[in-house]
Amino acid sequence: MIIYDMNVLILKHGMGSKAIAMAKECNISGGTVLLGKGTIRNSFLSFFELAESTKEIVLIIANRELGCKFLERANSEFNLIHQNHGIAFSIELSKVMGYTSYKKDTLNYCQTGGEVMFNYDSIFVIVDKGKGEDVVDAASEAGARGATIVNARGSGVHETSKIFAIEIEPEKEIVLILTKDDITQAVCDNINKKMKLDESGNGILFVQKVNKAYGIY
Repeated sequence: MIIYDMNVLILKHGMGSKAIAMAKECNISGGTVLLGKGTIRNSFLSFFELAESTKEIVLIIANRELGCKFLERANSEFNLIHQNHGIAFSIELSKVMGYTSYKKDTLNYCQTGGEVMFNYDSIFVIVDKGKGEDVVDAASEAGARGATIVNARGSGVHETSKIFAIEIEPEKEIVLILTKDDITQAVCDNINKKMKLDESGNGILFVQKVNKAYGIY
């Protein structure tokens, strides 16, 4: 069985294209770069660096062997061993489609370094634009240390309105939070309570385990 991971890097503005080029040099076909802003409520764990700073979020899918080699190189070249230089982590994917260049993959293991982070979770929350900071505040109240907010667009059943008969898709914010797994439930519960996610149209939240991570202090 071939194991694929989503490799996520949160870097300083302008570093995303360098990360994509580095991935290609590691025989990974490419990735996606998103703009976001980092927030930090507590300096003890500077997951996402300085408050209100512009970030680039790089998303790269690769089989585990290539992904590990890429993260190891990114850790070295972006100096993630030093605080405030960025973070990188991977989360396992259950299915990948549309990546024909990977059909002949036979590698599914990782022998490179990095810290195994089975005691960390990544929390993703999608809410209306302008509410991302409220999500961060709710997470912080429950013990989370920082987050990154990414702008996006929604197209769900409650997500369109019309202006002059033209459908408009409202902007969304995706909030990414890393937490230790012993507080994940409390963080999720407080976000759900504050954002009223159980009510239709208020947003969604999902959690994934973190496999490996670099740059977390």
